[in-house]
Amino acid sequence: MPFDFRRFDIYRKVPKDLTQPTYTGAIISICCCLFILFLFLSELTGFITTEVPTVGEESVQVSWQWVTQ
Repeated sequence: MPFDFRRFDIYRKVPKDLTQPTYTGAIISICCCLFILFLFLSELTGFITTEVPTVGEESVQVSWQWVTQ
């Protein structure tokens, strides 16, 4: 029995018992899931690999002014 590729069609508009999965729907479903996974992983790696600037690269000059009365 060959593998039924059409069962990956997850974007059906009516109940399962009234529809027939198609190869086109399965391909679109798999591509969408892969694209969502790619977006998630790219955002996750961007979040994990944040660079903290050191003192020499980008620093903010702060001046303190003390007022005494």
